[in-house]
Amino acid sequence: MASQFNLHVDADARLRFQLVTGNGDVLLTSTAFEDEDAAIAAIWSVREAAVKGRIIDLTGSEPENHTAD
Repeated sequence: MASQFNLHVDADARLRFQLVTGNGDVLLTSTAFEDEDAAIAAIWSVREAAVKGRIIDLTGSEPENHTAD
């Protein structure tokens, strides 16, 4: 099952979205939005960043050798 974005109303009656994996794990929860259009625009922004975004390690740790599958 593919990941999905779930749009919902929080306890303060503001819109938020969650990115949820196929097995139900929540990867992220957004900040609150005033309206649905703003929340949906943010979802599109996250989708684009996930495809084009770079990974920048700010931990200062040495990466392990990983091979791409």
